[in-house]
Amino acid sequence: MEPGKDHRDRILTGVVGLIIVFLVVGCDSKSIFFGFILLINLLALNEFYGLVSISRNTRWLGMVWGIGLTAGFFYFKHAIFFGLISAIIFLICIFRILTFRQPEPSSSGFKKHLTGSFIVFFLSHLIWLRGLSDGHLWIFFLLSVAFCGDTFAFYGGKLFGKHKLSVKISPGKTVEGAILGLLGSVGMGYFFAILFFPKFTSFRIIFLTSILGVICQLGDLWESVLKREAKVKDSGKLLPGHGGILDRVDSLFFSTPFLYYFLQFQVCS
Repeated sequence: MEPGKDHRDRILTGVVGLIIVFLVVGCDSKSIFFGFILLINLLALNEFYGLVSISRNTRWLGMVWGIGLTAGFFYFKHAIFFGLISAIIFLICIFRILTFRQPEPSSSGFKKHLTGSFIVFFLSHLIWLRGLSDGHLWIFFLLSVAFCGDTFAFYGGKLFGKHKLSVKISPGKTVEGAILGLLGSVGMGYFFAILFFPKFTSFRIIFLTSILGVICQLGDLWESVLKREAKVKDSGKLLPGHGGILDRVDSLFFSTPFLYYFLQFQVCS
């Protein structure tokens, strides 16, 4: 694909995606938002199963489980218990990032389904986040931090990147891109919070956006590990210029639960 066309596709897909997300998140209907997250989860799960070569004969079992897990976030809320689970899964994923050397031999079907469950579990926290007071604003805040960070890291790395961040995990990522991505996350998050969350002090905003910026990039790296194990560049081709669903939502894997529990336990009150 020509560089110019890839760039245009990336912008067009981003604009269309933002319009859809704005309409869905801004809608007052909890059922519509749940349906949207369920769709994203199933698309992401199916894409992941394609990466790890889950047979179609057993894929439907994972899909049913994905539906049930997502529905659990719609009907139930156990913040403390799920917060502990989130922390444990997060540490497991970080350990995999830190210890990644080369693709593992083909893992068991159970391990593949378990990893797929992690993806659904992380993204389903968007349902709880939307249910908080000013939940729609918090989701827009999270998306601004995550996607602005992605954009700054992507273009910053192309323009200024010289030092590789992790060749074995993601050859295209650079230290310079990561730093610019973090600055983009903090800058956009700070601007958004100043406008919509005036009760937040500057220190708390910078503290929160800095952590979110870092763990957004960690989510990106974890998805890169999944792709390296599958020996593919992109998780899919559903989103022109962006790759697959997983490529677009990876920065939300860890950041969504973190933001939800940060707010739920009133760390910033």
